Amino acid sequence: MAALTKDKVFIVVAAVLVLASAGLFGSLIVQHAQTSAHPSVAGVLADSPYVATAPEAPPIKTENWAAPVSQSRGRDWIYDTFTPPEIFYNARSKQFTVKPPSSLVDEDQLEAFGLDLISVRPEPFRLQLIGYAGGDQSGQGIFQNVLSGQTYLAAAGRKFPELGLSVKSFDVVQQTISAGESMSTKQRVATAVIHDEKSQRDVTLTHRDRVFTGTLFAFVAPAGETVAREVRVGDSFKLGEATFKIEKILLKPISIEVIKTSATLSQPDLRTLTPRDADDVEIANP
Repeated sequence: MAALTKDKVFIVVAAVLVLASAGLFGSLIVQHAQTSAHPSVAGVLADSPYVATAPEAPPIKTENWAAPVSQSRGRDWIYDTFTPPEIFYNARSKQFTVKPPSSLVDEDQLEAFGLDLISVRPEPFRLQLIGYAGGDQSGQGIFQNVLSGQTYLAAAGRKFPELGLSVKSFDVVQQTISAGESMSTKQRVATAVIHDEKSQRDVTLTHRDRVFTGTLFAFVAPAGETVAREVRVGDSFKLGEATFKIEKILLKPISIEVIKTSATLSQPDLRTLTPRDADDVEIANP
């Protein structure tokens, strides 16, 4: 009897839930029908015939890409999306050079640079020991003034006021000389210690080796000409209406960096020059 009563309670509760759900969904349907209903609009026919019209095109904003600019390596190094430069490798100088795309070269870049590199050389110390005369104690060195080409016979204590140099010591001693893979030999080698009054340092010279300062200089010539001139870093000179300034001199690879300016150029032209064929080139006096 208790079980029947419990079942009746469940049935009554279920019936109440069904009726409540039906009433809720019914009210929602009625509200949706009321909100979605729109008054019907009667169509009106025009008296004039139909004429097709095209809508105006929306405004379109266009921008042109900026022209490609030269890279830091020089004016010829110009890259565009579909027009890279032609790149060449010089096995002698171990350096890359380029030919810019013709479509991107302006009138400034079509102008010939007008200068050629002939050679790069290390600067020798201004006094060299090229030989000796006499024995160990009474020997004298044979010195050469690199600037003038004049030679001197001198021992310790000799001064060269025109060069700002003096000989502190000079001797000739036996030294072991290695000749590549062959056997070593004993040879007499002249050695001089030179005091440099300009730099306030001592420089050791021997008659077997040429001594250099560590500075580089170069010989350049106008394009197509055979007379070369000596230049160093920082030097500026004019050729015609153009001015050239030496920015760098390199021994490995052999090359120089030069800036050209002139009234016909809109901006300075930086080039890296490698040696041309130096046959029949005459070195001009500085």
